[in-house]
Amino acid sequence: MMLRQKLTATATLLMLGVGFTSCTTDEDMVPGTGDGTIGMLFKLQNDAGSSASSRTSAHGLNFVDGFIQIQELEMELEGDFNREGLNPAGSFDDDDDDGDEEGSEWEYEVEFDEVKKVTFDQFDTDTDFFIQIPEGSYEEIEMEIDLIDFGNEPSIQLNGTYSNDSGEEVPFRYEYYGDEIDFEVEIEADDARIVVDRVNNPLILFELVPSRWFSGISDIELENADLDDDGLMLINQDNNQSLYQKITNRIEVDAEIEIDID
Repeated sequence: MMLRQKLTATATLLMLGVGFTSCTTDEDMVPGTGDGTIGMLFKLQNDAGSSASSRTSAHGLNFVDGFIQIQELEMELEGDFNREGLNPAGSFDDDDDDGDEEGSEWEYEVEFDEVKKVTFDQFDTDTDFFIQIPEGSYEEIEMEIDLIDFGNEPSIQLNGTYSNDSGEEVPFRYEYYGDEIDFEVEIEADDARIVVDRVNNPLILFELVPSRWFSGISDIELENADLDDDGLMLINQDNNQSLYQKITNRIEVDAEIEIDID
């Protein structure tokens, strides 16, 4: 497997057997269509080249936990799959000439029953949710994860600590309110096919690397950041705006993942 990655995260596609879906709950399953299943797992990684529990060397930053809030998924499937039972709200592009019941490209939206809050930290390895898609043999699977503010909370939040020049641990929180940032993933099979059915269940593992989101921030900027009355370095559109803009720009540029399967 060859992986082309942008800087926001690394992503790995794992193929798991039938036991993968045997313990799923209604809460875990996203309303979709078909009997094939794809799992999604978001995990926080402190630094790209170190263990998740270690402190990143850049700026004395340590990333603890956070979350994203998901409104819906936009799916695009390309390959051979059964059309029966497809979501009627989807858009189907048929370039097959043989008139059989196998399709070529299908786009649709998967809406959650309610906004899905996906938490991430260094140690949690439980699958966050599952998506049902038609059983089939796929050349390409694309999805766009649409984020949303909900419940007076931001669409993206990241919590951590900063060790300043005096050796003090300063807590910080980055908040992004808005819906302009979407996580996108594209899985493309060059020679082989991605088989999804009741036995073969791909799991997409996202390892978020927030140290890269902060890579354009200097030590001086962190030392001079404003703290609130509780000693918290709050970074959002109203507080520490220069830091906020640099981090947000980095996320916006890098929020795409490509996985190539040779």
